[in-house]
Amino acid sequence: MEDCVPKIEFEMREMVKRHFTVDSLIQYAYLFLMDRLKEQLPFGRLTVLHYRMFGGEGAAVYRAAAAVEFLILATDIFDDLQDQDAPKQAWSEAPLPIALHLAAAFLTLSQQAMMDSEFDSSHVQTTMKMMNLQLLQAANGQMMDLMNVVSDEQSYFQSIKQKSAALIVHACMTGVMLTGRGWHPIVAEYAVEVGMAAQIKNDIRDLLRWDEKNDFLQRKKTLLTLYMLEDAVDQHNWIRDYFEGRLNEADVADKRGLLEEAYEKSGAMLYGSVVMRTHYNRFMELLESVPEVAVHKEMLLSILAKE
Repeated sequence: MEDCVPKIEFEMREMVKRHFTVDSLIQYAYLFLMDRLKEQLPFGRLTVLHYRMFGGEGAAVYRAAAAVEFLILATDIFDDLQDQDAPKQAWSEAPLPIALHLAAAFLTLSQQAMMDSEFDSSHVQTTMKMMNLQLLQAANGQMMDLMNVVSDEQSYFQSIKQKSAALIVHACMTGVMLTGRGWHPIVAEYAVEVGMAAQIKNDIRDLLRWDEKNDFLQRKKTLLTLYMLEDAVDQHNWIRDYFEGRLNEADVADKRGLLEEAYEKSGAMLYGSVVMRTHYNRFMELLESVPEVAVHKEMLLSILAKE
């Protein structure tokens, strides 16, 4: 498949130029867009790939992919501002009212880009309905995350299925549905499985780092922290005390080594890796049941490897 990143970027810049008329709004939009481009637009690429995979032709898909990326950018901004764990992102360094305003503007621009795309109006309407439903699912998952209400494996999987996996479903299914096909249940299922595997992979990474994104320091309940808390033995009671608010961050600032020891002894890291691999293996199994994937499989895996 062609390198579609420059074409998606072009459409995003064109949409900003067309619909944003205030200089400061344009400047911040381009600034935030540059941060997003560092990630090589994986969601937009998934949209283009699935469109081609199911027989779609022509250049109209690049604007649809831009719509997908605007939506992802908006949700990333909202997420980072709410979690306050990405201080180096351009939107985190901008004044809060401006960052919030740009996130809302990008969300609207996503809808407008899809409506401006040169597809049959019935295909656009069906796709936009799907996009909004996936966004609403993500909103539910994000609320669970913000309230930190995860209490067991079941609620954890519900949270990440709604928050993380829904956005990958949205990207893949946009490409499928714009070809005129309806909802593809197997594509949706494999998008969910790979989304869940990716989130657990991120949780493993975020448990090992020692900065504002560390899930332990944030007292964030994930599959791994829940597992570790269940298995905490007497010498690691301080872990439970910190999670339950009896200790503050200063009290655990020098315990990084002890925490890493607890991860290993509890088996949390191994358990997380096994669960991640289980979801990824299910994803790979599902790929084999979609004939359209065969020719594009390596490209699909390449995009997802960076997600």
